[in-house]
Amino acid sequence: MANNVASSDCEIRCCCEIDHCYTQVVVIGNGPSGICLSYFLSGNWPYYNGKPHQLEFLQERLNENQTLSILEQDLEYLSNGLEGRSSNPVSLLFDNLHHPNADLGLEEESCLQWIYDKNKQIPHIVLGSGIPGGAWQKMDDTLLTLSLSNWMELPGMEFKKWLQETRLGQGDNSGQTDNGNRAKVTEVAQYYKDYVQHMGLGENFYSNVTVTSVKKLTGMRVINSENGEPEIACQRCRRLEGENMFEVKGLARHNDMGTEEPFCIFTPNVVIATGTSDYPNRLNVSGENLNYVSHNLKKLEETIMNEEICASSDPVLIVGAGLSAADAIIFAQNNNIPVTHAFRRKSNNKGQPLRNLPKLLYPEYNKIYTMMNSGPESNTNYLNLPQHTIVEFRPDRTVVLQDLNGNQTSVKVSHACVLIGSKPKLDFLPNYGKSYSLHKNMLVSCKNNPLDVDPYTMESNVEPSLYAIGPLVGDNFVRFLQGGALAVASNLIQKKIPTPPPSPFRGQ
Repeated sequence: MANNVASSDCEIRCCCEIDHCYTQVVVIGNGPSGICLSYFLSGNWPYYNGKPHQLEFLQERLNENQTLSILEQDLEYLSNGLEGRSSNPVSLLFDNLHHPNADLGLEEESCLQWIYDKNKQIPHIVLGSGIPGGAWQKMDDTLLTLSLSNWMELPGMEFKKWLQETRLGQGDNSGQTDNGNRAKVTEVAQYYKDYVQHMGLGENFYSNVTVTSVKKLTGMRVINSENGEPEIACQRCRRLEGENMFEVKGLARHNDMGTEEPFCIFTPNVVIATGTSDYPNRLNVSGENLNYVSHNLKKLEETIMNEEICASSDPVLIVGAGLSAADAIIFAQNNNIPVTHAFRRKSNNKGQPLRNLPKLLYPEYNKIYTMMNSGPESNTNYLNLPQHTIVEFRPDRTVVLQDLNGNQTSVKVSHACVLIGSKPKLDFLPNYGKSYSLHKNMLVSCKNNPLDVDPYTMESNVEPSLYAIGPLVGDNFVRFLQGGALAVASNLIQKKIPTPPPSPFRGQ
């Protein structure tokens, strides 16, 4: 395989004559989850540094095995009794150690120190559809992070220090984050890309890759049963005869040539870290495919920036009540575009994402939440339609809506932007991964139907040696998804995976 993280192009070449190779772990997804796991698997182990912790019971447990890495310890024992904003106990453990008292708004020093040992590396490959950073590389350039800037950092590379050095290098002497210590999405995306390079993880990452199939091979056959001749020319792969392996297949894009090359990797362990933002959710109503209807903020922005819509145009219709919908309203309002805003529930519904955000930290979202409750009273360029659903998009840009009583109303719009969440791309798994989820008859969803895993190892409760981390198991924030990576790395290390002989094809 050839690899160059600095470039947006990355080849995957054959590792033996008939296009097969072997590694001990394949990570599918190169966002923060996959990057953090690669850091652990590359021989970077966390140890308790002796700093006193406010939680006495956790302090006592840490003192018991201070010479052992956290990866070597009983994570269920260490995390027992912890509470916080994640449903995964190991995520709470890592957050308590790496960001003590973060939920109190404090920025305290980490209780972890990181020690690198090349002898503790576990060979692995990280596959991504784009450059390292995952969905962060595709987010809107104008946005700020929802989380505080220091919560976006990964182990061993302080975000604020990186940001200061980066901005100084660009001639910006401020070196500060924006809007109450929140960072620009573009800077976070660059941080993740730089992290892979600065931490020496580049040789494990392969970009511009589409995984098309992950299949479990029970008692893998590499010798032809009829004539006894090897079906795989690579001597290293022949040693896998009879082993239970995953077969990971896909296509590697060559941007310079515009071509794709198939690849196949054998591995005993697969980690799914793809996130959940691949496919926008749809309303599934008539006319949703018309060209004035979009399902992402970028399309709306392009339409406005190209002056296809202006202040005198018919309103833009925004459908949805989450953060993405709020971002769309903010962008439209900043360009003096009138907005009609439709959403299914009451504006003050308990599950409303904007409702519980601190006003001082998120003034722009608080303004949108106020508008959702008061409508034109607070902004004459905004009309709220709570408890309304879309019935039809018509070719003449008329949209039919319906309230809870069945009463219908029609509005003329210049553009309609449907922002009602998204779902993951899991078409490489049998039955789109439904058989690995909590509810086997439903599509996988980070909110309603995550993958069914052991909370202390992140290993599938359905398929041994298949793991999942990040939003697929309910961890949507970077500060928490790192705990999932810790759980996977700990389980792989404690399985004591034997190290195979070096591949004669590495470096070609």
